[in-house]
Amino acid sequence: MEKHGHLPPPASTAHTAPGPRRGWVALRVALCALLAMMATFATLFLPTWETPDAQTPDAAHCPVQPAPLHPPTTISWTNASRAESLDLFSAAVRIPTQSYDDNGEPDEDPRWAPFYDFIDWLEDAFPVAWQAANVEIINSLGILATFQGSDESLKPLLLMSHYDVVPVPEDTFDRWTHGPFSGDLADGWVWGRGTADDKSLLVSQWEAMTHLLSSGWKPRRTVILTHGFDEEEVHARRGQGQIAPFLEDRYGHNGLLMVVDEGSGIADDLYGTAFALVGTGEKGYLDIVMRVGTDGGHSSVPPPHTGIGIMSQLVNALEKHPFETKLTPHSPLLQGLACVAKAKDAPNKWKKLLRGPKGWTKLAHAFANGGALQRALVRTTTAVDVIRGGVKVNALPELVEASVNFRIDFSESLASTKERVAKIAAKVAKKNGLEFRAWSGEGDPPSGRFVTLEVLGVPLEPAPNTPTSGGVWDLFAGTVRAAMGEELVVAPFATTGNTDCKMYYNLTRNVFRFMAASMDTIVNVHTVDERMKATEHHRTVEWIHALIQNADAYDGAQ
Repeated sequence: MEKHGHLPPPASTAHTAPGPRRGWVALRVALCALLAMMATFATLFLPTWETPDAQTPDAAHCPVQPAPLHPPTTISWTNASRAESLDLFSAAVRIPTQSYDDNGEPDEDPRWAPFYDFIDWLEDAFPVAWQAANVEIINSLGILATFQGSDESLKPLLLMSHYDVVPVPEDTFDRWTHGPFSGDLADGWVWGRGTADDKSLLVSQWEAMTHLLSSGWKPRRTVILTHGFDEEEVHARRGQGQIAPFLEDRYGHNGLLMVVDEGSGIADDLYGTAFALVGTGEKGYLDIVMRVGTDGGHSSVPPPHTGIGIMSQLVNALEKHPFETKLTPHSPLLQGLACVAKAKDAPNKWKKLLRGPKGWTKLAHAFANGGALQRALVRTTTAVDVIRGGVKVNALPELVEASVNFRIDFSESLASTKERVAKIAAKVAKKNGLEFRAWSGEGDPPSGRFVTLEVLGVPLEPAPNTPTSGGVWDLFAGTVRAAMGEELVVAPFATTGNTDCKMYYNLTRNVFRFMAASMDTIVNVHTVDERMKATEHHRTVEWIHALIQNADAYDGAQ
């Protein structure tokens, strides 16, 4: 493997401020569209962020904004250390750790070879941090690095990231301005697959630890870095899915202080106010397969509806009866909108709509009218993605299958989603005189004429909401404001997808999905010309550097 430069030990400087001291990237582009769309809505300018605007117990609140929490030391960048930081970031991008949905086991599939190279590179690139950590390799490629603290009574801080990337189709290579695995630094950007999702975050975590350890810092609170290798595979559980239970065995249920993973970022100007949008929840996830069995025969003597026709009825019924559009206290978006309602130049309509549940429903419908992304944030979504059926144009299909994806609203559940789908499908089956069976894993499969529903893969309940008050929230939000800008309003939010943090819900309630970068500086995630502004990588290092120190000093409730 080609050796890359090591991070030089940088200087740290004491912060002079008095008083206490204190990243679904795949959806970042969609998030930007959401923020632009918000201008189509009509709330009220309120002059203070510290006083909730609630007039009744049912009103929506923006969390109280904690004072900026400055860390004891900050990074003293030099031109050389900034360049070295970007060299490390570029080197990580140059290793093509592409994750495929049909990957075999790591010791069997040669496509995993670059992942072993990445681990070797990580050890070579960050010798100070690597040697200080207890590095354990879980399930061949999962990376678990523990920096043991001196006080075992303190729950560890866990920082997550993943080093697999979405594959780049070879027939798109010539469309890239810079090669997809070049890691080129050009025009102020770092180019290549994984720049935005998720190698900047991973490299920043190791850079921040190197900065701290090189300055003589020793952890009081244990710091854990975990890196998955299959985050981009929808149903995979080989990376963080193996690391999380390993850590639960080690630290116990609710054994971590907080988990920080990739997520949303900074909206620099939304109604004249800068926001840090922090993912404090995730929608649930459910894949199902619908099967229609019908009699075969020659297509010259067809029934009124072939199996494909009946499947079309099923699809139409699902799409004709979407899930309810709503905003409830279960949704992080409700709190986020309450924060946006207080922006400097926000329009006036939201205040009344945010005062109680009747207004929330109206706001949800107005929000949903903004487009597909907005609808997805206020309801369970239904997407029929794959249909298979028929073998020959002159033969009636005997079996037709459709795969359907549901992203479950924060106030719903797997059970309520399955119940609603089954009711819709049962009516179609009855109308066509077909036997109906839903979610049954027992007994003989039906034969002949039937409609069945079956769960695919690994379903996921909506995430527990992260608390947005109390000591840990103040620690996190205060650090964001100190490291990223004291003018920032830290607002709860949620995106429509899921990240690997779903593996860690048994280990802490405090799961924050956030990356310290302006959202307009992350471009073309998962597609041609993916890139990230170089300056944002440095900001990410600074943010993690601050968070580690502030968590180390934290003595509040765990």
